[in-house]
Amino acid sequence: MKKFRFMLLILPVMLAVICLSGCTATKTADGIEYKIEDGKAIITGYTDTTTRTEIIIPDEFEGVPVTEIDDFGLFNAESVEKIVIGKNVQKIGGWSMTNEQKLREFEVDSENQYFTAVDGVLFSKDMKTLIYYPPAKGIEFNNLGQAKEMTQYVIPDGVETIRTKAFYKCYYVDKIEIPDSVKTIEEKAFHRCSALKEINLPDSLITIGKDAFAYCSEETSVTIPSKVESIGEYAFFNCPKIKTVEVLRSEDEIELGEKWYPTDNGREIKELQINWK
Repeated sequence: MKKFRFMLLILPVMLAVICLSGCTATKTADGIEYKIEDGKAIITGYTDTTTRTEIIIPDEFEGVPVTEIDDFGLFNAESVEKIVIGKNVQKIGGWSMTNEQKLREFEVDSENQYFTAVDGVLFSKDMKTLIYYPPAKGIEFNNLGQAKEMTQYVIPDGVETIRTKAFYKCYYVDKIEIPDSVKTIEEKAFHRCSALKEINLPDSLITIGKDAFAYCSEETSVTIPSKVESIGEYAFFNCPKIKTVEVLRSEDEIELGEKWYPTDNGREIKELQINWK
């Protein structure tokens, strides 16, 4: 009994010591949540409820460098039109800056060694990976918040990877030109680009990720290039206007995910024809 009472007395102390040595407290400043780990600050959440139009990610928070924007770190910043990334940011999560429908541009500190922005679009420093395209880039809205007209975008030559969620919910782009340098289109890269009507996949393409073009409901045709080795599951989910898929490779040469082909919200399209080489 004495031993049991002793354990009850020291248990809170043990938990406190463990927490002090291993727990990470979240702190908030200027509507942004941070946690500090191993002498580095990580952005973990966005709590601002005002109508601010710009977020400036600082170089430091409480004396330590801000090196990472975690998944959902700046999620749902609904009124923000511009995001400025500080010089110390090294990692940006795939879900970190989605659902920013008024976002027009990114800006990156010139001293940042990992990222850069060109015409407001976020890239890796070497320009080989397109990280994020701001959904409202070049768009004018009417009094009802509706886009006055759609826009188009030409991805720069030399880009090899279109990263996950790069064009996620870019509702106002109806044409995207992909250069013959792109090898990988990652998961959900063009997810819910509902106005996208025309996109030509380059001959250099090797991988199409899961849900890559899901809910691109206005797209009318697709040709799978001859070098493609894998197509992820549901890659063309809910693309009901696509009635013909031309595949420039034999079926047994491609790793195919479940229901990779166009469907009508998951339902089979009776008129769909898939023509293999």
